[in-house]
Amino acid sequence: MPDFLTITAGKETLDIGNMLDKVRHYILNCIDTKDSLLQEMALYFAENQGKMVRPMLTLSCGLIDNSENIDIDELCMAAAGVEMLHMSALVHDDIIDRAKIRRGRPSINALYGKDNALLLGDYFYSCALRLMSELSNSCIFKEALKVIALMVEGEIKQRRQAFDLNTSVKDYIIRITYKTAALTSLSCFAGACTAKLPAEKARLLVKMGWDFGKAYQIRDDIMDFTGDEQHLKKPSSDLIQGTITLPMILLFKMNKAANPRELFSYIRNGKFSDRFQSSTIQKQFYVSQLKKAAVEQAAKYCNRFLARCIKYLSVFPPCEIKEKMVQTIEDMRIVHESL
Repeated sequence: MPDFLTITAGKETLDIGNMLDKVRHYILNCIDTKDSLLQEMALYFAENQGKMVRPMLTLSCGLIDNSENIDIDELCMAAAGVEMLHMSALVHDDIIDRAKIRRGRPSINALYGKDNALLLGDYFYSCALRLMSELSNSCIFKEALKVIALMVEGEIKQRRQAFDLNTSVKDYIIRITYKTAALTSLSCFAGACTAKLPAEKARLLVKMGWDFGKAYQIRDDIMDFTGDEQHLKKPSSDLIQGTITLPMILLFKMNKAANPRELFSYIRNGKFSDRFQSSTIQKQFYVSQLKKAAVEQAAKYCNRFLARCIKYLSVFPPCEIKEKMVQTIEDMRIVHESL
């Protein structure tokens, strides 16, 4: 999402950059513990925010169609609540993945240990729910509770499917829908509800959030699969953890010449076993061609979800927010030349 955007709402000019600063202010103010260690960990993590994609979704969906009458403070508070849910999930993810790095800095579990990191993740959950409980629209709080349950279920599915080479595309889509897209849909829901949009328009924005989240995760998984660590928030870990993502699933479907475990072992460890026939050069060429084809197919899935996002936005009248949202979605498209 764009970092800065100025729009005109009636007689008022709204600067999205200033609104994001207000979101960060709500996050930092919510960290009000008197325990020095907990505060140190919380501030360390909170002050290293990424692109703020989910708060941007909340702000954009809140301003896309009813910006003249919306309560900006309420909208920023809702965006802060969504981001704190995301922060909690990231802390817990790093524990599960045993990740040592997060956005170029040591992870919480690397610095403070997994037990303290677990407690910090729980603390962020409580902060997020406290923020959302203070919103005038209780539907956001209730929806957040449902989303937390889905995120946990998605994580459990991912753990259960680890190293399962029979994981299907359907299994994968369900998993990322729960684990990732549920929170992006909540982001859009929070913005639409705060703006008191008509039910049909709110429904379209929520559907956009679901598809945006799935496309976002597929894009991340493609980068992980191709080893594009320069654009990743942390070093590639899917293969190490045995997480079977869409490119790998598609590669297995395309493979006609070898056992899936042989391919997985090579892509994961860079070594073939003697059971994989033909010369090393032939093997490497064969796998590189398979990987390329699998990534191209995975990119088509990503782009289809993004195309649906733009379709959902088409019903909204022209405005600067809509134009920026469409442009951001277009910029996420994966073109053949970039693979």
